[in-house]
Amino acid sequence: MRKMVVAILLFGSMAFGQTTRYVASFLEIPVGAKAPGMGNAFVSLADDGAAFHYNPAGTAFIDTKILSMMYSSQYGSLFSPLSNFFFIGYAQNIQDLSVSVAWVRLSVDNIPSEPDLTVYDSPAQRELLVKTSSANGYFSSADDAVYLNISRMYTFDFDLGWLFFKIPVQLPIGINFKLIHRLLDGRAASGMGLDGGVMLRFPIGVSDNKNKTGTFSFGVNLRDVTNTRIAWDTQRNEIIPRSLVWGVSYRLPVTMLRGDMEVAFNRDSRYGDNLFGAEYVYRKILSVRVGSDASDLTAGIGIVLNFVRVDYAFLAQDIGNMNRVSASFYLDRLFK
Repeated sequence: MRKMVVAILLFGSMAFGQTTRYVASFLEIPVGAKAPGMGNAFVSLADDGAAFHYNPAGTAFIDTKILSMMYSSQYGSLFSPLSNFFFIGYAQNIQDLSVSVAWVRLSVDNIPSEPDLTVYDSPAQRELLVKTSSANGYFSSADDAVYLNISRMYTFDFDLGWLFFKIPVQLPIGINFKLIHRLLDGRAASGMGLDGGVMLRFPIGVSDNKNKTGTFSFGVNLRDVTNTRIAWDTQRNEIIPRSLVWGVSYRLPVTMLRGDMEVAFNRDSRYGDNLFGAEYVYRKILSVRVGSDASDLTAGIGIVLNFVRVDYAFLAQDIGNMNRVSASFYLDRLFK
């Protein structure tokens, strides 16, 4: 029964028409394990191999070559999940541009084949049909998305006047081109989409190149700028509506603890969700994270060992907990 519930949540758009708010919802599943540990409040913090997902502008902070990969058990235990989610990506800086490519996949196996729920208009009738019917075989599904991300960093000084000081400002801008392909019970769909992002990051209280009072960041991610169209081979078309995610964050050096403390907030316009996150980084080696993703508790840890960073995240949800592990390999350090 739980497998069927997951299938309805993830793929209900095909069954119930193009007006549903959950069209291609697999694209909204968080990527990586760093951001999920912070409640996914990452639109103003994105600066690693998974940055393309949270803010296309974030890859502009990458100044090395990064190979990133992740596995997540969606809804269930780590070794017996109801679905599987993974991504692999590569990012690097090329002269004035940062470029990254990534492949994201969500797959669900052994979904019970139930009677056609669309024959009933009443939710109560559909629920009764699911409860009283028996599975007539099983089918699988697979959703894939390939991203090409391009971003550029702009920097300038904001002069507060001769009585004060100049604030160095970073203003990255980026875009995603994404190809989407879906398979569900022998049916296929495809589409192309565009995302755009911008960030504004600057230190507070800068004087004589010293930053003791922290760094402020603001980020915006405009997803599916052109209202992404998904076309099924059944002649049914779906539209992923344009949506906006914005957020702010603040990073403060904590000298007494030999690290940095970071807090963040996001607002998602599509679902009206509020996301909160916090992270403490000890000597740029060990990270401890906690967050709230639309009231769901999240937590995580991360460790950096020379050329590799490993992150783990735990997400508590009513339908089932999620565990995920990601790794980022800094290739310049590896082959140095």
